[in-house]
Amino acid sequence: MKKILFLIDNLKGGGAEKAIKIIVEELYEKGVNLIVVLLEEQLNYTLKSDIEVYSLSQKMTKYNFLFLGFKLLKLLKIFSPDIVYATNTKAQILSLLTKPFFKTQRIVNIQVDLTKQYEGREYIFYLFNMLLKNADAYSFISHGIYENLKDKIPQKENIFIPNAIDFEEIDTLKTQDIEDKYKHIFEKKVVITIGRLTEQKAQWILLEAFSKIEEDVHLIILGSGEKEEELKTLSKKLGIEKRVFFLGFQSNPFKFLYNADIFVLSSLWEGFGNVIVEAMRCELPIISTDCPSGPREILSPNSDIFKKLKNENEFGEYGVLSPVENSKYLFQAMDKMLNDNHILQKYKKQAIVRAENYSKDIIVENFTHKILEN
Repeated sequence: MKKILFLIDNLKGGGAEKAIKIIVEELYEKGVNLIVVLLEEQLNYTLKSDIEVYSLSQKMTKYNFLFLGFKLLKLLKIFSPDIVYATNTKAQILSLLTKPFFKTQRIVNIQVDLTKQYEGREYIFYLFNMLLKNADAYSFISHGIYENLKDKIPQKENIFIPNAIDFEEIDTLKTQDIEDKYKHIFEKKVVITIGRLTEQKAQWILLEAFSKIEEDVHLIILGSGEKEEELKTLSKKLGIEKRVFFLGFQSNPFKFLYNADIFVLSSLWEGFGNVIVEAMRCELPIISTDCPSGPREILSPNSDIFKKLKNENEFGEYGVLSPVENSKYLFQAMDKMLNDNHILQKYKKQAIVRAENYSKDIIVENFTHKILEN
């Protein structure tokens, strides 16, 4: 089996970092010869102690970035991997820059729509796109990302591997007790969302939709970010500040999911939408915007991948899809599910069924077959 080096910016947190942690630990348990290299020693997630982890710097900056390339080349010569599997743009740039000096296979793990990520900074996408000629293959976490990028990046071998979800961890953590200071929130029905408080996640759309709900329902927002004060101000302006609870980053979000009633994702775009599957494993019915990319593939896998909702909600096989950036339809979806127990119970059952497709065992087997044994 091939020897693999995982290259990633850091393990500070986030869906991409969590997915890599899961795959690395499972492959290590299966005896795969691997090493993890971080561009900077920033870790919220820790790996099993026996796994070889190297950090190229304490803190990556624009001044030391190119120097990290020389340090990476030294490690490549020592470890001599068959594959460099790079996640996050900076790690991918470093991997591709060093390819001419150490000609081992380079796989670029594309977790986001790059055109969305660099909207307004197209010159970065242009420069990165030039480097992609050094890639041997792309590993996409959703078909939607591929469809959005296929005509904009150099053609290479395409591999499709969704992010892995650790159900054992979720099942252990979701049944932990809610702290006393939060228990009063769950005395009412609870709508919950999780995500960084950023432009991409568009929680303001959710707040506007939630403000139209007349029923006495609570909304929990888990996550932190630069939009926090703006969102809190909006909740006051909408007159719902007593029904909305900003609980920040929680090390165990699963106990909140497990005790809630509905999960809602209001994103403008996604790479895959790990949190949808995590919420499904916590037995929650799902409402998500029909954003690129991921939610449609999870919630309505047999539908047209190019379909984009505009003036209606779609009650898919495994969850409800709503037009992007449209509080009217997001409200209608929430209102319908809150007041129709048949629909709520249907999607609760379907969520549990659908989540099984993303278990770490299935995804790691997929990774092994498509990348390490190919």
